[in-house]
Amino acid sequence: MVLGSGLIARAFEHFRDDARVLIFASGVSNSSTATEADYARERNLLLQQTGTTARLVYFSTCSLFDPALQKSGYIRHKLQMEELVRSRFPDHLILRLPNVVGHTPNPHTLTNHIRNCLLSGEPLTIQTKACRYLMGVDMAATACTPLILCPAPDERTVNVCLDKPVPVPDLVEAMEALLERKAKAQPVAKGSCYEVGNTLFKRHWLATMELPWPDDDHWRTMLATYYGSAAQ
Repeated sequence: MVLGSGLIARAFEHFRDDARVLIFASGVSNSSTATEADYARERNLLLQQTGTTARLVYFSTCSLFDPALQKSGYIRHKLQMEELVRSRFPDHLILRLPNVVGHTPNPHTLTNHIRNCLLSGEPLTIQTKACRYLMGVDMAATACTPLILCPAPDERTVNVCLDKPVPVPDLVEAMEALLERKAKAQPVAKGSCYEVGNTLFKRHWLATMELPWPDDDHWRTMLATYYGSAAQ
């Protein structure tokens, strides 16, 4: 079963008719402008699933570890939702995702926002000290599916990310090259680079995936897949 219709929900569409699993992918779509009403909507929808016999899969965020975001309403909300899931759903799995990249009309994803600013010529604020973990949505769905179906998970909360975050200035530069547009950049000395422990996810990948662990430059290939000339 799948709740939601956005990028993440579509990536896990193969669970739509699987009664063993409830993919909860109907969260806040824009973390930077979310309101208390948005948070309440997600909380109420989650509470409506109480009593399900399916494994509840909730998508949280690796941004919980970003020291620059610790006081944000979105991060506080995600921490509260994680605790709600743990208290109300004995059979659950919390997947903390990085910035997920894929084909979606949602203008609020990080890479779509950069693309739209490049194509429109709108000013683009660049936090020069910030880094972000990135992963293609197809990779995320493929790698997480065995975790979701594991009969007895070793852990119920998993940080889903690769080894290295991408400096935001490098990300913008790569998008500029792909789209052959120059950003109307407005650099600000803000943001932070931070580490997310991915030992459990990496161990799972190496044990279940028939693919090598991605190298530190994998994100460049991934961007080309979704934003390069062949993807247009």
